[in-house]
Amino acid sequence: MCLDNGTFLLISNDEDVSLEHVASILPIGDGLKLVDVFGKSREIPGSISEIDLLNKRIVIG
Repeated sequence: MCLDNGTFLLISNDEDVSLEHVASILPIGDGLKLVDVFGKSREIPGSISEIDLLNKRIVIG
């Protein structure tokens, strides 16, 4: 089976964030740090509760 290399979505509550330019997802304290290919970072609260490779989504709980 071959997976599509399309863009992943980060699902957090009612918000869907495209991970198109995200290079790394790092655990920090009580959340996650998203670092894009340009070196810009963003922190979000929560932890990963599911990674769905088939449907290209990462769910934050």
